[in-house]
Amino acid sequence: MLKFNGLTKAQKHCMIAYIEQNPSLRTNGKIFLKDLVALHHEIADKRTDGAPKVGFPNWMTRVNKVDRGTYQLPLPSDAELSQFAKEMSQTFGKVKAVKAPTATKRVSSAKTVSSTADSIAEAEGQMKQKSRIETIIDESNSYDQDEEDFNAILRENGITV
Repeated sequence: MLKFNGLTKAQKHCMIAYIEQNPSLRTNGKIFLKDLVALHHEIADKRTDGAPKVGFPNWMTRVNKVDRGTYQLPLPSDAELSQFAKEMSQTFGKVKAVKAPTATKRVSSAKTVSSTADSIAEAEGQMKQKSRIETIIDESNSYDQDEEDFNAILRENGITV
């Protein structure tokens, strides 16, 4: 059986929200599955009105099963309840510093990842470069059919057609 002291903050928050929604649970602590589901749906329906956002306590239904369809809630004592309220007020009073994400990440291979602006500029530069065949065509002499006869060029080089 789970005890209130052994729960995480989220689980404690869930139990307190259930007790606040249905104060009769504070005296008995036993709840049927259908009542647990109904209670969860009541809290979920009131989320837009500012009710706490808690999930269904699957973590409790596995361990705190008393009988078929009956579960024992890990209820807090008055001392545990005041201690939890004190912890929550300390937690909400502090502002936690958040680290800014790094610009580049390490890759397991030897190749490093560059920033996106550099890679885009490099890709545009490659697109502007001409292919090998285009540079050869541009550098070669222009051929005019009226000026030269291809067969004449071949004959000059010793090739007969």
